Amino acid sequence: MSDPFECELLDWELFDRLAKTLANSIINDGYKPDFMVGLARGGWVLSRVLCDYLGVKDLVSLKVEHWGVTATPDGKAQIKYPFDIDLTGRDVLVVDDITDTGESMMIAVKYVQSKNPDQIKTAALRHIKESKFTPDYYGDVIDWRWVVFPWNYVEDMCNIIPKVSENTNSLDDIKQRLKNDYNLDLSLDQIKEIQGELDRRRK
Repeated sequence: MSDPFECELLDWELFDRLAKTLANSIINDGYKPDFMVGLARGGWVLSRVLCDYLGVKDLVSLKVEHWGVTATPDGKAQIKYPFDIDLTGRDVLVVDDITDTGESMMIAVKYVQSKNPDQIKTAALRHIKESKFTPDYYGDVIDWRWVVFPWNYVEDMCNIIPKVSENTNSLDDIKQRLKNDYNLDLSLDQIKEIQGELDRRRK
């Protein structure tokens, strides 16, 4: 079994509160982006919500790969699906869900700069203190932990639950291991639901 690590389940209510805090910090700073780049996949939901809060019509996706399975980096961040858009004269906001290592945001900013925008600023829902990159705007600052976002819940649980299921079929044992090793408090029904999804994905 791999080494355990601390996790946090972030629900939609907290997401909405942090997104509003983030949007207000951008507004209060006087920055008025007219073009948004959402980093795929984690930044998609937040970038769309910020478009709504900030009145931005133009949104594109930029796929930056860094993380493989949950909490395991694939290696150096790299752009998988670049876009060919001239951003001359545009005020751009680059958005991701979290600045963990910071590498995804750094490579994204460098790429967007090559498209000749007038301004680039960056935003993340959550900023990890230990990150190599500090965004211009963020919803809050936290110590490192693996944040399980609502849009990544099933994927993360499908990666974590097998780690605590070795040598046991007991739901109670799995539940206790999740709490002890990952700080995850899942119900027995939630665990069974993920086990069912794991079975489906193996077929």
